[in-house]
Amino acid sequence: MKKLLSLGLVLLTIVYAFPLAYRAYYRGVDATISQEDVVSAAKPVDAPANSASADPTDAPERSDAPTTDGAAQTTAASLPDSGNIRVLVGGTVRTMPLETYVAGVVSAEISPTFPAEALRAQAVAARTYAVHKMRTGGSALPVHKGADVCDDYHHCTAYLDLATQASAHWGKQAETYENAVARAVQDTAGEILTVGGKPIVAVFCAASAARTESAKDVWGSEISYLQSVESLGGEACPKYKTEVTVSAADFRKKVHDTFPSIKVDGAPATWFKASARSAAGGIKTVALGGVRVEGTAIRELFDLCSTNFTVTPSKDAITFHVTGYGHGVGLSQYGAKYMAEHGSSYRDILTHYYTGAAIQKLSDVK
Repeated sequence: MKKLLSLGLVLLTIVYAFPLAYRAYYRGVDATISQEDVVSAAKPVDAPANSASADPTDAPERSDAPTTDGAAQTTAASLPDSGNIRVLVGGTVRTMPLETYVAGVVSAEISPTFPAEALRAQAVAARTYAVHKMRTGGSALPVHKGADVCDDYHHCTAYLDLATQASAHWGKQAETYENAVARAVQDTAGEILTVGGKPIVAVFCAASAARTESAKDVWGSEISYLQSVESLGGEACPKYKTEVTVSAADFRKKVHDTFPSIKVDGAPATWFKASARSAAGGIKTVALGGVRVEGTAIRELFDLCSTNFTVTPSKDAITFHVTGYGHGVGLSQYGAKYMAEHGSSYRDILTHYYTGAAIQKLSDVK
């Protein structure tokens, strides 16, 4: 019993307390589980943790996009019943079918132009994360106001109300994209990821580097199904390679305001020393002004897309060269896109990114 309580506290820390400690960057997903960051579910929340952009211009047109003429279409209104969930949307608690919620998360967290198998993988991850929150006391969090989840991707996932926002969000392609999302949700209805018969914290991010990050390297907690695995295709993400240049004056101010004890009075070339990287390339810790600081804190402080960065100092500025978008843990959405384009099923994608996880029907999970 004590072991189970300890595990529950660890998971709640990952999916809630950690994201509040720093702003998740990607809009799953990120996250992040975002979800960017475990958030974006354990979000994570990178979450996202921030996710692949829901803007369809960020991805190529799907070759299997449903048409709007002829055959009957799968719509959000025709989704199967998997029970209800309480969602805090815009400050108001709403009760809705779980599958309707999942469709809203998929719509907000990933481009509907991605291949069908990638959308199905995202649907299962989103559903799993929601069920995990429902079963681990999400409604007890004061910020949720009695709801199981909310639409704040900093510690839950983004959510798009398809009934009222689809047209404004997608324009003329709204019907096509909504059908694509609804079909992915229907095709995986009731399916979740489990380990030991329990729903996992199915975090996701937009695009990891060549390998995903492990939960231990990013958040300090060993989680068996959130290990570092190979992840191809991230280069297709518009924000896979980014640069952020900060003037020396702005750098010193930000560091002083956040870490008053750290002194960065010298030249920019002397600021960063002795970085410790994860196997996937992310900065775990780095010496800043002689003080050891976590890579996640640097990412947050300077609005970097990930912790996988190098720096180039100049006389009066410093430039961060960043690889990846999101916390890098769990499902990489652009990795899922790549795998789907190369013949992998959503099941292949999910079992690749969530080590040792099984896909089960919610009705079979106690």
